[in-house]
This record gives sequence, structure tokens and C-alpha cells, in this order.
Amino acid sequence: MTTGAEIMELEVAFWQAMLDQQPAKAAALLTDKATMVAMYGVHHFSPADYIKMAEEGPARVTGFSFSDEQVFFPVDNVAIATYKVRQSFEVDGKPQEMTCFDSTTWVRRDGKWLAAAHTETPEQQGKPA
Repeated sequence: MTTGAEIMELEVAFWQAMLDQQPAKAAALLTDKATMVAMYGVHHFSPADYIKMAEEGPARVTGFSFSDEQVFFPVDNVAIATYKVRQSFEVDGKPQEMTCFDSTTWVRRDGKWLAAAHTETPEQQGKPA
């Protein structure tokens, strides 16, 4: 039986592949069709599309750290990882930092866990109105 720690190892592996600029390694962890929902909208992509986005995009991850990690399994072949991430990155060579609340839905296919959906919500300062 897969543990939450094993799912978080996959999550770290994906981020590490981004940091190491190895998009094919990250793409190998994706389902045939994956999605991401973030502040710039909803994106649907294949592993090949992901590689192209990573190679041609203006942003590059330069560091990351997770906290408040939790994983639950709503059914046997689905895991949902949630965590807070502090990330450093460059956009067009300009350094930036951001803290976000992320979630990734992992599905097990043929014994392998793959990321199907990822969300990213930037942390807001202050309390909601």
C-alpha cells in the first residue's frame, strides 16, 4: 500500500525536475492528459506539451521548499497531496519569490502513480474581508 510520504516523494521529484531543468523527467510523471489551474488560468496539456512549455517558457524555478504537507486517498488509486510551497524563480532573468498553497491529484495506472491535476493559489497577506 502506498503511503502519503511516497506520494510526497513524487511531488518533490516533479519539482526537482523543474529545478534541474529536466522537463522530460517531470513529464514522465504526468498522465496522458493533465491540467493545471493557477492565477493565469486553466491549462490542459500532454506530457509533450508540458516539455514544450517548460523549454520555451520565460520562467525557471530556482528553489523550493514545502511545509504543511498532507496526503489523503479518497479511493485506492487516487491520492491528493496538499502543501504550502515557497518558491524562487526567474522570469525573463529577473528573480522573484512567491508562497502558494498547492494541490496535486495523483492517479495510479498500471501500478505507477502519475499526476493528473495540479492547482496553485498564491498566499494572500492579511485576513479575508
